[in-house]
Parts: sequence; structure tokens; C-alpha cells
Amino acid sequence: MLRFRFPPLRSAALLAGAFVGIRVLYRVAFSGASGGGLLLLDLPRLPLDGPFNHIALFGPVTTGGLGNAALSALPFALVILGFGVLNALVDVRRFFARGANRGPLRALSRSLVIAWATFPALIDAVRRVRTASALRGERSAPALLVPVFEQTVERALGLAASMESRGFAATRAAAGECEKPVVMTDAALGFEGERWHLEGLTLDLAPGTLTVIAGSTGSGKTSLLHSMSGLFQHFAEGTQHGSIEVGGADRAATPPRETAGFVGLVTQNVRLSFVAETVPDEIGFALAVRGIAPVLVEQRVRDVAERLGIEHLLGRGTSELSAGEASLVAIGAALVNQPILLLVDEPLADLDTPARERVVQVLDRLAHETQVCVVVAEHNTREWSNSADAWLELRGARVHALGPGERPSALVAAEQAAEQAAEQAAQQGQSTLTTPATGPAGPLASIRHLTVLHGSERAVDDVSLDLYAGDLVALEGRNGAGKSSLLRAIALSATRGSVLVAGRDVAQLRPRYRPTAVALVPENFDDLLFAVTVAEECRRADRRLKPPAGKGTGIGTALRFANLLGLGTMAEAAHLMRRHPRDLSAGERLCLVMAIQLAAEPRVLLVDEPTRGLDPQARAIVAAALVRASSDTSAVLFATHDRDFARSLATKTVIMAAGLLTEPEPVRS
Repeated sequence: MLRFRFPPLRSAALLAGAFVGIRVLYRVAFSGASGGGLLLLDLPRLPLDGPFNHIALFGPVTTGGLGNAALSALPFALVILGFGVLNALVDVRRFFARGANRGPLRALSRSLVIAWATFPALIDAVRRVRTASALRGERSAPALLVPVFEQTVERALGLAASMESRGFAATRAAAGECEKPVVMTDAALGFEGERWHLEGLTLDLAPGTLTVIAGSTGSGKTSLLHSMSGLFQHFAEGTQHGSIEVGGADRAATPPRETAGFVGLVTQNVRLSFVAETVPDEIGFALAVRGIAPVLVEQRVRDVAERLGIEHLLGRGTSELSAGEASLVAIGAALVNQPILLLVDEPLADLDTPARERVVQVLDRLAHETQVCVVVAEHNTREWSNSADAWLELRGARVHALGPGERPSALVAAEQAAEQAAEQAAQQGQSTLTTPATGPAGPLASIRHLTVLHGSERAVDDVSLDLYAGDLVALEGRNGAGKSSLLRAIALSATRGSVLVAGRDVAQLRPRYRPTAVALVPENFDDLLFAVTVAEECRRADRRLKPPAGKGTGIGTALRFANLLGLGTMAEAAHLMRRHPRDLSAGERLCLVMAIQLAAEPRVLLVDEPTRGLDPQARAIVAAALVRASSDTSAVLFATHDRDFARSLATKTVIMAAGLLTEPEPVRS
């Protein structure tokens, strides 16, 4: 039965149009585009020297030349468009998937599946980078190619890993032993040429238990989890010594696709791992690639959805899911094969409090009611205190099993960090600020009647808010409440409503001056990193900064970055300046982006989910950075799901629900 799907056709149309455009630009760049018609541009011809002396750049550009260039690209563009029409009617990936399991074209079929599924990520990367460039004030088109390329590669790798762990292209299936989910004997993990390693790994995990792996960022939680899934050894090219057996299978000799029948995996960023456009196809993917009859796949998908309480999502697309819904769908996709071992990497990082509680309850039931061995790697350890049967903590390259009543040091550190952040805020004069009815200075920023539409839905509904100098305001609310949409609307000027900062209408400011009024650090803050070293990122921020007359920068971006990290001098930060931005820890990267966005000394700084995926040490660094960013002449508004973090840091809190905002409430006195 044919079912028309618009997204593949849209993607193909965009690719076809891009192909024609690139072809025309190529003709203009190399020897011009002459060929009759009206002369549009008379560009000088520039011959190249040396081995390229037979090539000339530019030349006359005519209407006929542009038409001929477009016509020469048209046959290829029509082929692309025709393939899009075909895929809109029939999911051609299923044919590729069958070819990936058998036949002489297995390798080609695997590549085609991944490439075709990755293309929408390229379109999404371009859209995200365009937004990031507007937020950062970056106008260099070549610089945007780096993040587009990095995001597309990240999606391709996430997709390939997800397919591998779900049995895609498997030629054989290993049989799992339910009695032995995980057995490690004097095992060690590491990467060639890197100092990081784990050693002395001796574990024996039983069926029907829930084990939590705790540890700081970079300690190896994800690597330990993926040594059980097999991605560490067979996908990330990690090195294993000693013995690791999963369901009785030798992990070093057995790739993940051969154990997909009894090992389920939920990765850290579930959206990168989604392989299908709809929720039913996503949940049933692991069965579909095994050639299970569609009617049986459909029944199994319904059973899993009912078990997780997500039947209402079966008519939805994967791109339409909230963070909590996406996590539950990913868990469903991992459960569809009825695994004996379920591995889950930081499932609570993106979730609000009710969603966290629901995910914990689901995994608790899976372990203790259906005898699945569940292993969770997590920073947020407090939520698991009533469900976990065993705690493992990574410290000093080793795994430490905690005894009864012993709490993970990460949890203790989180409590201490919250206390330190509150003390530091108090020391810097961040006492409760009440909103005066009238005042000589008035509010620093006035947000009036802001409305944001997503299709026919109101993500932000007629929101008004005042921010005062020195404010450190926490914006709370459930997933999908509209927090991110509100922050983007303030920073990028929504079409409905107004944002006044220090008496200036942000929408009326020229793009080069807008960062002096308001700056946003988005939830996906890595989008704002364009260079290959930290030093170059800081230099780019300083070079593009051209503040209005009378507004000086006062401090360079590199020094501001060092200060946000609590480092006293540039000498202490020298080792960081030479590194690639994405090689920094999550807390360090967030502080780097904050330093970049603070380069123009904005009066209002907006930060979206500053603690997402951070360990206690990084949370303390970010808390201190937010305190430093607020001052007598500026305000900070940050969106968060972390209630403890908000209460320890904020001077006020506002709550958002269904696009509406509550009145600000004081937090501390």
C-alpha cells in the first residue's frame, strides 16, 4: 500500500535546487558564464599561475550563460527529484536494508541507507548554523562550513552506531544466555595514543537488577557502558584487554549487530540515534531489519508502546517528540527485541522533573518485574536512590562498588557545589531583588506581548516580563512549555511583540549592534563554535566585535573565558587555548560560548539549560560563571529543569506552562 510522505520529497527538492545553484556558481567562478543574451556582469578574467595557468577565474556573465549552466545541471537535478518522488511513495531504505543483509551489494546498500538517512541532517545542520551565526553575529560564509560539516558527520556516526547496535546488516545472530547478562574478568579499556584508561574491571551483573554507573565527566561512564554494547571495541576503535562476556558472548570477538537480539541500547543523545521518520517505524526498526513479517512487527510495536504508556505517540513523527517522549520512544526501540540486557546512557539529562520520574519508574519496572538486567550511566544520581540495586562509581581509572548506605561522591559533590554556589552568589551581592512598582531607573529590559507561533500552535503566548540590573532569573517549566522558544524570540526579535533593552528596541538595532543589547547561549551551545582552536574562537569574537561609539570591550574574550573558569591569569589557561573547542569538557565549552557571547558586553544574557549533562564540578563552574555574568549593569535569564540549581543560584524564578508565564517570585532573601 502506497503512503505519500512529504519530507523525502522536500529533501530531494532542496538537494536538486542546491545542485543547480552550485553548478551555476561553478560556471561563474571558472571562466565566467557567457553565452549570448544580456550582459549582467563584466567581471575581469583572472588567470592563475604555475601548474594552474590553463585555468582562469571569472569573466563575463550573461543571461544566456546562466541559462546554459542551469540547463546542463537539469538532468541530474531531475534524477534527484525523481528519486525523491519514489521515496515519498515507497520507503526505499527498506529495499536498501534488505540488500545490506545479503547479496553481493551489501557494502553499497549499507552506505546508501546511512547516506540517505543522513541527508535531512545536512538540511537541519544548515538551519541550525544559520541561527547560530545570527546569534553570534558571524557573517563569514566559509566559517559556517565547519559546524555544518561537524554536525552532519555527528549525525552520520550516531545513525551508523544506532543501526549497528540494532542488528542492521547482521549476517548471523548470537544466542544470549539469560543467566549471565554481564561478566567482566580483570578487563581493561583504553584508546591507542591516549592516556585515558580503565583497568581492573571485574563485574558480575545479575538478571532482574538495576545498576547505576556514576562518575565525573570524562571518567569513562559511556565507554564502560559501550564496552558492554560492543560499540567501544567495534565502532569507536577502543582497545579491550581481559575478558568481557555479554549474554555468554565474547564481546571482543562479537560485534554489536550480532548481539542485537538480546542487548538493547539507549544512547546519550537519542535524537541522533533515530533512524525512522515515524514512531512506529522507529520502535519496530530492529525487527524490520531481521525480516520479521510486518503484521508481527506492528503487533510487537503496539505491545511495547502499551507497556511504556506511549500508545498516543504511535501516530506521531520522531521530529515532533518532546525530550521526554523521545527518551521513552528510544527505550521502546531498545525493548522491541525483548533483551536480557538494557544499557541506558544518561536518560535524565534533557528531562523535566515529571519526565525524569516516569523514566525512572519505567526502568525500575523493567528490571524488577520482567527480570531484565538494566545498566544506567548517569550524572543525576539522586533520582535512582530508591530503584538501584547496585552502585558503581568510576574514580582514578577504576570501578568502585559502593556498599549499603554509601552514597556516590558525585551526589555529595552536587550538594556541596549547590551550597558553594549559593554562598558565592551571596558574597557577590546577589540578594533577592523585588520588582518595584515604580523606580528612577526602571527595568533594564522590558519584554511586551511576545508571541511565537509554531504552525498553528502558540509556543509563546502573549508573554510580558521585566528584567532589572543584577537579576539572575531562573525560567522553569516542563519539556515543551515554550522556554527555548521564548529565549530565541527575545534574542532574535519575534514578529509579534517587542523587546526593549536599556530603552532600545532590539528589533530596530542593526545586526552588528544587537549583541550589545541581548545575547543568547542556546541549549545546543556547540552550534556557536566555528573554529579549530579555542584561541581562534576568542580571536574571531574580538575581531567581529565593533561596538557603538562609547562602548568599549574592556576585556578580551580569551581573558574573559579564563575568568569564567575561575583561572586568575592567561598563563593558567594557555593549555586550553591550544585545544580544539570540542575537546574541552562540557562545562568548559559552555563557558567558552558564554565568553564569546559576552564579548559585546550585552545588557541581557540568556542561557538555555546551562546544566544539561554536566557533572557536579562542571555545574559549580557554570554557576560561578552565571553569577559573574550578572552585575549592576546587566541581567541574566536562564532556562532550566534543575530545580536545585535554580533555587541555589537565582534571585527570582518564573514558571512557564503552555506558552504562558507566571509572575516573578523571589527565591532568596
